[in-house]
Amino acid sequence: MTQRPTDDTDPSDGLDPTEQLRLVAHQEARTRRALTVDGRFLFGAWGIAWFVGFAVMWLATPLREGGPWVAIPGVVVGLLFFLLLVAAGIVTAVHSVRAGRGLAGPSNRIGAMYGWGWFLGFAMLPCIVLSAERLGASTGALALLWPALSGLIVGLLYVGGAAAFDDPLQFAIGAWLIVTTGAGCLLGLPGLYLMMCLAGGGGFLAAAAWFALHPPHRPSPGPA
Repeated sequence: MTQRPTDDTDPSDGLDPTEQLRLVAHQEARTRRALTVDGRFLFGAWGIAWFVGFAVMWLATPLREGGPWVAIPGVVVGLLFFLLLVAAGIVTAVHSVRAGRGLAGPSNRIGAMYGWGWFLGFAMLPCIVLSAERLGASTGALALLWPALSGLIVGLLYVGGAAAFDDPLQFAIGAWLIVTTGAGCLLGLPGLYLMMCLAGGGGFLAAAAWFALHPPHRPSPGPA
């Protein structure tokens, strides 16, 4: 009796080069879709937080010529600003972690590490400012420190995200925010608040509007 040879070959070994290239392109398209930044949410969330938060801070800061435009307790202003930053940071962290969900290897780790970077940055921000207060920093210095550190953290995280996800627009936004934060600090208060509101918040909202009008091209997934 003739014994049949056992077929131990992998079914994928029979794919022709064209089919293999199609499968590779399909996987690459899937990865790109997962890691594509939705600027409508990310830039929109930071635009609202930046514009509203710094607008309120500018309106509540006494001017050189007299009192503030609107009488709002400093504690309320600071709490509102911090909550807006936390909300925007949560949106960014959740989006980044979800972007890497379902992907294996480096892609998954990149999204998770980037999302945790946002959380850790803003979790430690109050520790730095409160430590400066304990060391005797003046009220004016603390009022400058909060927005300056926030702008630097967000700007650097966007630059890092641009490098991780190969996104030139994220780099432009991050670099713009770093520059406007530094330039605004030279203006002092309340000039810094107005600079961060119009240039920082306005820049984020402009990027969100651009994304809404020109959504990124998402490659077709093709047949599974």
